[in-house]
Amino acid sequence: RCTKRWPAERMPFGESTPFILIARCHVKQDCLAAYLEAAEVADKAVKESEPGMLHHTFDQDPTDPLAFTWSEVYKDDASLLFHLTNPPLVKFVEQHGEMGDDFSVEIYGTIAPATKEACNALPFPVKYFDTKFGYSRVA
Repeated sequence: RCTKRWPAERMPFGESTPFILIARCHVKQDCLAAYLEAAEVADKAVKESEPGMLHHTFDQDPTDPLAFTWSEVYKDDASLLFHLTNPPLVKFVEQHGEMGDDFSVEIYGTIAPATKEACNALPFPVKYFDTKFGYSRVA
């Protein structure tokens, strides 16, 4: 039997380390052009106003022309918390409510409990993949 316990902390991952966020969205058929325009406006605004957003792309699913993924890398928890309240992002989330029919988020990396609480208050599901071990050269 395997009874050896895994060490609780191997690397200091947490609120001050980079992590990846994947946001999967699906657009209503008749709203595609307007949605793409809104997404591009949001992307440009995030680039200009969020120095803690290290990577931000809007990627199309290869098999569903109405499915997209925001691929994001954050410097730290504070950068995500700012993103969640940044007016251009808040506006885009509202627009998604009108033009989209599905939205979910996955976070890859360990974030603080308080940051998870903020994410849990969002109007869509968020799934967390806490880091067990590894390294990051993003910084």
